[in-house]
Amino acid sequence: MPLNHTYTRKPKRVKSRRNNIKYTIMAIGDGIRRNIALISETERVKYINAILKMDTTKLFADGVTYWDKQEEIHKNGHLHGLGVHGGIEFVPWHRALCNRFEDLLREVDPELSLHYWDWTTDPRVALPGGVALFTDIFMDNANGDVSHLLDDFESSEPGHAKVWRDVANTNANPDGTPDVLSDTDMLNGVTDFNTLANTGHLGNSGSHGRAHMYIGGSIFDAHYSFHDPFVFFLHSNLDRLWAKWQTDPDHPERLTVAGAYSGVSSTDSSSLTNDNVDPWAGGTGLEPWASDPTKRSVIKYTDLSIIIPRCYDTNQSNFYVAESENPINAATGRYRVNFNSIPEEETSWRAAVLKVYSCEDATFRVQAGTEPGAPFSIVFPPLGQAIAEHDSQATHGYSEVRIWFSFAAGAVGTAPQLIGPVNTVIECVETGQTFNFELIADTIHRQTVAVQLVLDQSGSMSDPAGTSGLIRLQVLKDSATLFANLIQKNNGIGLIRFDDNAYPPNDPTFPGMIISKVSSDAFTDATRNTARNQIMLQGAHGNTSIGDGIAMGKMQLDTIPAGTYDQKAMIVFTDGLQNQPQSIEDVASSITSQTFAIGLGSETQVNTLELNNIANGSGGYLFVSGLLSASIDDTYRLQKFFMQILASVTNTQIIKDPVGFINIGNKIKIPFQLCVADINCRVITLFEFPFINVSIEAPDGQITTPANAAAHHAQFDNNDLDTITCSFGLPIVNGSKKNHNGTWYVILEVDGPTYKKVVSKQERKNRQIITKGSKYCVSVHSYSNIKMKAHLNQSSLEPGAHMTLRTTLTEYDVPLQRAAVDVHVTNPDKTITNFTLKEIESGIYSGTMIAAMSGTYHFHLIASGVDYKAVSFTREAILNGSVFLGGNRPATPVSEDKDLCKLISCLVRDKGIQALLEKKKINPKVFTECLCGEKKTPRQ
Repeated sequence: MPLNHTYTRKPKRVKSRRNNIKYTIMAIGDGIRRNIALISETERVKYINAILKMDTTKLFADGVTYWDKQEEIHKNGHLHGLGVHGGIEFVPWHRALCNRFEDLLREVDPELSLHYWDWTTDPRVALPGGVALFTDIFMDNANGDVSHLLDDFESSEPGHAKVWRDVANTNANPDGTPDVLSDTDMLNGVTDFNTLANTGHLGNSGSHGRAHMYIGGSIFDAHYSFHDPFVFFLHSNLDRLWAKWQTDPDHPERLTVAGAYSGVSSTDSSSLTNDNVDPWAGGTGLEPWASDPTKRSVIKYTDLSIIIPRCYDTNQSNFYVAESENPINAATGRYRVNFNSIPEEETSWRAAVLKVYSCEDATFRVQAGTEPGAPFSIVFPPLGQAIAEHDSQATHGYSEVRIWFSFAAGAVGTAPQLIGPVNTVIECVETGQTFNFELIADTIHRQTVAVQLVLDQSGSMSDPAGTSGLIRLQVLKDSATLFANLIQKNNGIGLIRFDDNAYPPNDPTFPGMIISKVSSDAFTDATRNTARNQIMLQGAHGNTSIGDGIAMGKMQLDTIPAGTYDQKAMIVFTDGLQNQPQSIEDVASSITSQTFAIGLGSETQVNTLELNNIANGSGGYLFVSGLLSASIDDTYRLQKFFMQILASVTNTQIIKDPVGFINIGNKIKIPFQLCVADINCRVITLFEFPFINVSIEAPDGQITTPANAAAHHAQFDNNDLDTITCSFGLPIVNGSKKNHNGTWYVILEVDGPTYKKVVSKQERKNRQIITKGSKYCVSVHSYSNIKMKAHLNQSSLEPGAHMTLRTTLTEYDVPLQRAAVDVHVTNPDKTITNFTLKEIESGIYSGTMIAAMSGTYHFHLIASGVDYKAVSFTREAILNGSVFLGGNRPATPVSEDKDLCKLISCLVRDKGIQALLEKKKINPKVFTECLCGEKKTPRQ
């Protein structure tokens, strides 16, 4: 989560005052350019050592030293007719030159900065608390050739082998100081850049030019001036004056692209906007980076690296409110923090965002006495105070400071509400500057969804679902019934069937169920009962028209009166290829609701291409089950598909989703994490045999069971067959105890007496029960303010396709960054591959794999991290994708009534036939009896 600039101050700093503002200063390495006469002796020595290396041992690939290259660059600006000497580009071009020199300087010694010489001072005389600059141990001779530390600095100027000076022989005051304007005289009253740069203040004919002549010697000759190390101090001061003018707190526009070059002519404006900053752009015949085009820097004078100054000790701090995020209310004159359309029970965060340009730390806080009250609050940083800390390596412009506020919507039934405005004030501690804000919110009721089940009842639904021992029809009934049991109250569920045709809910032969609202979360709810009963009536006969089913499902959703539900969704469940009109393609363009598809079978047995297109195109996704085995993962695969879809359409998060076995005498504790962002929790336990007891342990050890659930404001529900749920709001309360954040546990135990009864009744399965116990699946769901959305995109359905997974994590609608997203892939050959998604944007994680082998890939995504209070959380999701030869081509229709299909179905289903085949003994009469149904083949 981007909670920027809330850092601890760096140690060992001293305080100073400048312009009546208290600043925090650190000497070497803090990135601030200062008066070169006032820095420490240590830093001056480091500086001399660095430029000596630049002049001797630091070389570009073309053999030219770092130092000599700067003179080449400066001379190139004269020789190629650029408008960088005498034109409008003079001031910004020399900023680029100084900045690039500083970067090279820091390459030699990262602690150094390019300091400046104050033109109004005599560099031969020590300033109070400082030193003289032209000495044997620093900048060498003030007059004549350099002859000490800088003796190796040569000059190609005719008549001069070395850099030379002639200080104060021209443009000097009687006291020996340069005859130039002071900062105040130069900058006061200057309202636009054109005046500053073009009327002589910073140009060659103004104070800048007079400073060159004052030093004299090599620096006086423009073509040779950059052989002399002192010239960079001179030009850094020119840049300092522009920076000081730019950072006037009354004129934040001067640090923007639109306002940086105010007052210039249209011709000059065109040059600044369109000209590349050469020669670094490589357009003048000189390659500063040794003819390596990859190192070119092709930027304009409107680039922020040119417009935004680096830090000088005379820069002023400059703050303003980001109106793009906090629009101003013209009626009140306050900046607005808007909480738009917050659903009931949810909490959301919004920030007051200030843009900060400062070369020192700046502290912002909510002014005492203006703290907002409930349902608003300050959530971060603590005490509503944030620090915009100066970055010593910063080369960018404004940073952001965010003061985070929260709004908590009311309970279910209170929306819609309009709350506010509530006024608050944010102040800068160092400057006393204040910014007026107002908080305003509106609430909406918790969104509901109408879900239309579109179920395939074609003949192949009586075929085996794989090697699990179950037929496809039973798998459909089990998973669809679970969905009916779990869909939350106030949402709607309906059902229609299709084979050769689709049948409306009131069809006399194959009736379904009109979309109806679920009125309670209890399993005994009347709407759930109706849905379960209709699911159990599902049959298997006829051919397949998936398009008819989709069209009928859409018709049912379209007939819902406006305003009944907030969203609509369709779940298409099919096990085969379409062989009767309409086709999926015929109806795809008319789909307007979020559509999910479940293909029961392998990727070649269902319309993978067409179902994938309609699902992805509507914001849903396709699940392909593959051939289901008796493995524990396959046992619960379809149920997990339906639970994942339920979470998607009801904006619910899956926190944890493990499977396993439990046997008599075992006690299994499954940990899961809840945090302050979680509003409620539902633990769903699926089991193979009904002898499991479920309880919930809170972080403080408090146990919630069916017996004491009411006292803990929790609710257990049990369908007495294969599902137990426990639901509770957060925090869970028992007297004075409250539990919310931390590690919770689902506790599973085998009930002994019930176990014995089940074993006695399940004679054929009692060996499995005794040896392994019961399979279970625990799925922990939460309605939460931490949300994960996951999506899979495939480049094709052919082997070799790129499968890209992308997840978005948010906390209170703000991108959540303190997380990792791991992916566990079950490949078509049942091997496991693991990889981690990369954060490509704030809160967005992505990764790509190549699907080399044909088949279906099952993806299990697990996000883990900490919330803003550093409490751990997890989120899980499942997705899958398929590739196969011919996957990008429409599937070939297959009749459901072919004798071959019957034969294969019968053989796979009948254990007697399987045994005969295994012994390689087969009687043709057996096939006849099987195909014609004359009698059952005896079991062997």
